Amino acid sequence: MSARFDHIEVHVDDINRYCSFLSRLFEGGNYEVISTTGTSMYTSPDGIRFEVKKKKVSDASIASGFCNPCLRRPHAKAFIEMLELEIDSVRETPSGPVFFFKDHENILWHMKDLPL
Repeated sequence: MSARFDHIEVHVDDINRYCSFLSRLFEGGNYEVISTTGTSMYTSPDGIRFEVKKKKVSDASIASGFCNPCLRRPHAKAFIEMLELEIDSVRETPSGPVFFFKDHENILWHMKDLPL
């Protein structure tokens, strides 16, 4: 038997708002509260699960959140702008541009402008 991926854990200030953000970012999915502390499990349309917990260190996003998640989609720049997020930087790669942006919790993401 091999190890299998279960979920990514993310620590944020506002659990409900972050689950809503993930639903918009992945264009669907669902989430449910799984503990009395409000911890929730978001599942993307393609089955990636995020356990969203209340962070304990409120002033240092590097000590919370998760590290530089990467997504890919066609028309990435337009999609990021549609979410009303600001693009921090763009890196040109042989396969196309990569857009870096932060969410409302100050977590840095990057999105590759590539077909799915």
